[in-house]
Amino acid sequence: MRSTFKLLFYINRSKVKADGTTAVMCRISIDGKTSVLATGIYVKPEDWNAKKGEIKIVRENNRLSQFRRRIENTYEHILKEQGGYQ
Repeated sequence: MRSTFKLLFYINRSKVKADGTTAVMCRISIDGKTSVLATGIYVKPEDWNAKKGEIKIVRENNRLSQFRRRIENTYEHILKEQGGYQ
């Protein structure tokens, strides 16, 4: 069973809070179906690197990397349980 899996991290620049930060969002696409969730990480728009999908502040970027690994590990776990992992 072949499956497509993509992660996209982005910020919604139109929803900036009063303190100047906005939430980092995560779009998960599996086999063409998408789901969007908030990561719980907030950054200033000028600290966001859209091309790389990273945060310029090292500590916050490490949190984002952990979030990414957790989602990828969960997806691999689901594939193994359902027998679709080769």
